Amino acid sequence: MKIIDREEKEAHAAHVMAEGFRGMFYGSIISAGLFAYLKTRHPARFAKFNTSIKACVLIMPTISLAAFYADDGSLEFDKKMYSAGHTNKQVLEQYREWKNMPASDRIVTLLSTHKYKIILASWAASMYGSWKLVNRDKIMTAPQKLVQARMYAQAITVVLLLATMVLAMKEEEVKSHQPAPLPEWRRVLIDREAAAMESQREEVTAE
Repeated sequence: MKIIDREEKEAHAAHVMAEGFRGMFYGSIISAGLFAYLKTRHPARFAKFNTSIKACVLIMPTISLAAFYADDGSLEFDKKMYSAGHTNKQVLEQYREWKNMPASDRIVTLLSTHKYKIILASWAASMYGSWKLVNRDKIMTAPQKLVQARMYAQAITVVLLLATMVLAMKEEEVKSHQPAPLPEWRRVLIDREAAAMESQREEVTAE
């Protein structure tokens, strides 16, 4: 039976919490979309909902996805830790590096890891938001609204591209502060030497 030390518990908790927050983020988007859909597309039925039902529409998808992602994150962590002989040390090393990072570097790393999802979601939200904003105008014709919405979307796209460039520069800056990773063969060699030394200590203790 393997005894889990404190660092492994902290690494497991951090990974599960991160995955739970990711599920909460996705769930909140689904909740907001479902709430807006029911309110705009089915206003008569939505008006009959009491406060409890409306709260469930907002809360249940968020909580459900948060729990699902957290549970899946726990299984993923166990798989990474115990699937191979030296994998667990790599996972713990990554956790130590993450733990020792300043808050600003953590934010940059998170944004960089999920940058394509963030860019795609932001672009889609900007397109939808631009159309909803322009569509409120009762004077402009439909072609004029399309042109205006496209102008807003193009401006937001330029902002997203500039933000991506800044993020790439920040990512390189964060990487420059980190030590160069050890080659895989060096990691395996260090692990074998450590195992051999541990075996020698056990033999000396037994004698």
